[in-house]
Amino acid sequence: MSSSQAVRDAAKQLVSVLERFPAQRIRHIVSFKDSQIERFKRVAGLSVDGGSGNNKKASIEEIKDIINRTSGPLGLQKDLLKKMQAALPDDELSLQSIEEQIKALNSLTSNKYKNYYDVGDKLYKPAGNPQYYQRILDEIEGKKKETFMSAFRTVVFGK
Repeated sequence: MSSSQAVRDAAKQLVSVLERFPAQRIRHIVSFKDSQIERFKRVAGLSVDGGSGNNKKASIEEIKDIINRTSGPLGLQKDLLKKMQAALPDDELSLQSIEEQIKALNSLTSNKYKNYYDVGDKLYKPAGNPQYYQRILDEIEGKKKETFMSAFRTVVFGK
């Protein structure tokens, strides 16, 4: 098996691990899971689903092609062009680097470090304000909204 085929197979394995990665609780502009799946699907030679066809964004390859094709695309100055070329990622991945990433993702999905470095109730429920972290989680998940007066009371009295 050639090294490029081994890298492609390892990238396919990494994509399958990434697809098992849990969704993020808080919506961001760019999702880690989605961006990495797209990146490694290109490396694996799999088709990259862009979602809806009317919302197509330029891929990294298309941007690199535009930059390399002309001396000054879109009226950019040459020093800015050089900075952009330096900032574009090169996906020169080795089999070892992909296997390390697979190992790290498996450790994260299995909560290896959360279980290994387990903290007790002393940190999760501090004596001064035992509901502190639960209130924050409820607010993030949208379970219980705090009113202005209850938030003011919490700030003033600490509970």
